[in-house]
Parts: sequence; structure tokens; C-alpha cells
Amino acid sequence: MKFRFCGDGDCPDWVLAEIHSNLAVLSSEQLDQVAEFVAKGILGNEVPEDQVRKVFGISKGSMDTPKAAFACIRFLLVSAARFNTESSIFGTELQQLGLPKDHTTVMCRVLEDYVSQFRSVLLRSSLKINELESVSSSIPEGTIDCVQLQFDIANEIVNGVSQPASHTVNVNRSDIPILLKELKTIKSIMDGYDFEAKHGEVK
Repeated sequence: MKFRFCGDGDCPDWVLAEIHSNLAVLSSEQLDQVAEFVAKGILGNEVPEDQVRKVFGISKGSMDTPKAAFACIRFLLVSAARFNTESSIFGTELQQLGLPKDHTTVMCRVLEDYVSQFRSVLLRSSLKINELESVSSSIPEGTIDCVQLQFDIANEIVNGVSQPASHTVNVNRSDIPILLKELKTIKSIMDGYDFEAKHGEVK
């Protein structure tokens, strides 16, 4: 099944699992509290982890955390804002995914209250998802014409959660000048692209 809030694509399996295993078992009042924390977190405010744990009934010393459920709510709200999903459609689709009606009412209310602010954040950070932090190179042992590039990512998104990551790629030394030329061409194209002039909303 395709969903408007997913850009007319499929809903990720992990989101569906979290809806059934964590979100649906909360009361609508509890979901309201957590969704407010998530919304404010998206806007850059500090998330009161102790209060979130309390809502989920998790003791302070426990190793369990509500991060997956938190990431699920974040994904739902951010995706709905990104794909300009009307709250009525958003609510219908959440019910199709198994979220109770009272819970979908909460999610729609939070979306309506914060959607314009979400879009402002998305515009400011549109090139900061999987943001490249640094690139380093080395010569792998036992190779002759190979260069190993390490890409450090500041905020790679994994299951809706931002986290640092590193990836390595082996490249033939003779291909490095070609790669550099292509990257410079791409940068030139990006520098001349005025997103706001061509798009009135976040896609």
C-alpha cells in the first residue's frame, strides 16, 4: 500500500512495527505528551529524557529506552511535513497502519500546530542529512595503485535516528583525477541552483 505521507511510497517496516508495538499501546494522552516532546526536539529543543521514560513506564536505571518509538513519531511528523500531507489524509493513513483513531487525532493536531516550523527546519537542514564532515585517504597495505578514501558522516540517518558514521571506499589511483573533476562539476551546478526560487515548498 502506498502512503501520501511517505511520498506515495511504502511505509518502512520498522515504522509499522513501532506503531503496533509501542505507539498503539500508549493512551492518547501519553502519545500527546511524547509527540509534543518529539515536535520540540525536531525544532532543536532539548528532549527531557527522564520525562519521556516516565511516559513509557521505564525506570531511570533501566537499559531500555524509548528511542525507537521516539524515532518513529519523528519520522511520521517530518515525512508528513516534507510531503505536504494534509492532516485529514495523514490521519486516515495512520489509521490504515493500525494507529487508533484517538491517537491519529493527536498526531494530526501536533502536525497542524508545528508543520510550518517543521518545513522551515527542513529547508535550513535540507543538505545536512548524511552531511559529509571530513574525507581522509590512505594507501591500503598490500596494494600498489589503490587509494582508500574514508568518508566521515556527521549525521547519517538510520531508522529515523541521526548518528555519526564512517564509510571507506577503495579507488584506483588513476581514477582520482577523474573523480575530482566530476565532483567540481557537481559543486558548480549546485552553487548555481536556487532552490527557493524554483520550489515554493519542501519536497
